[in-house]
Amino acid sequence: MQAFPYVLAPSDDGDVVAAKLLGTAPVVRAQLPDGTQVWLVLSHEAARRVFTDSTFSRAEALRPGAPVLLRAAVDPDLLLSIDPPRHTRIRRAMARAFSPRMVDRLVPRIHQLCEELLDAVAANGPPADLVTLFAEPLPIVVLCELLGVPYDDRDKIRAWAKRVLATAGFTVAEITDAIGQTREYLGTLATARRAEPGHDLITELVHQADEQDALSENELLANLQLLLIAGHETTANQLANSLLALFRHPDQLTLLRNRPELIERAVEELLRYVRLTVPMQATIALRDTDLAGAAIKTGDAVVVVNPAANRDPAVFTDPHRLDITRANSHQHLGFGHGTHFCLGAQLARLELRIAFTTLFNRFPHLSLAVDETHLRWHTGTPTRSLTALPVTW
Repeated sequence: MQAFPYVLAPSDDGDVVAAKLLGTAPVVRAQLPDGTQVWLVLSHEAARRVFTDSTFSRAEALRPGAPVLLRAAVDPDLLLSIDPPRHTRIRRAMARAFSPRMVDRLVPRIHQLCEELLDAVAANGPPADLVTLFAEPLPIVVLCELLGVPYDDRDKIRAWAKRVLATAGFTVAEITDAIGQTREYLGTLATARRAEPGHDLITELVHQADEQDALSENELLANLQLLLIAGHETTANQLANSLLALFRHPDQLTLLRNRPELIERAVEELLRYVRLTVPMQATIALRDTDLAGAAIKTGDAVVVVNPAANRDPAVFTDPHRLDITRANSHQHLGFGHGTHFCLGAQLARLELRIAFTTLFNRFPHLSLAVDETHLRWHTGTPTRSLTALPVTW
């Protein structure tokens, strides 16, 4: 039986172990370190079914004895951790506030931020670290402005994020304390918006909670935290890891520079190709069912391994090749699928498109400034997170 979680090399864009397992079966049995058994869902088709079939419950995974892959996800008020119809109510309220119009309004500001950050990169001179100077600050500034959170608090927010999303290095008490501090902070901001509304997402969500009666206070604060913490961490790491993937494939980087009209397809292919996270949540089968030939029993824990599904040869031709011209790259499951499709997907795609376009326009000869063997990744985190990405031009 496969041991899980298995050891993943942060330097690998793909999940090599999962890809090998997919070659044996679309769904396989695995065992957690504490002896708990789970099913790993590896194929694209089976993963899509788990995301959409009410047979598989996220709420049941909150019960005592269910496998815990990420402590912060064990929360009965998070969109990530609940099922319809409650999920439907909260999701609808969040979507009304986090509207396409609100995201589109950020476009000029994202362009401006990219130019300002790249001014700092140019002033720094080569070698310059794109993690600290570009990939990390961009999404947190965007989210601060979207939510109406003071940017001066960014260091405090990042410190909370490191603990909230930790898989090692912090105790359960320390993680719980960071969650509590984040929500107390967001509660203070929500109270301020009730007294003095602004043109930001916190104001809109407070309106949904108070006037539309669509969100409880706990639901409001839990999902504000989800947007603030997870939103900036995932985009920052996707941006840095995607840049590294392009440096590793200079033919694709040259193609993107020469054909900027490929940017949308390139972003989708990088979302497919780059392994961003380890699995963070389980679902529980509510009844006996067959899943791609695996006999799932009532109460069994099921874990979708997105990186394997994104390299499924049944869907993606030559799946381990980075190809920014790939026609069906948008079929990736990087943002999930179905009911739990990522609420911030539109904003993340927008930031990545503008970031890549602006960066390569400013620095058309950008390249890695060190040998790849000198690159390092953070540990104790569910995301592949580079400590630095030194570049020259």
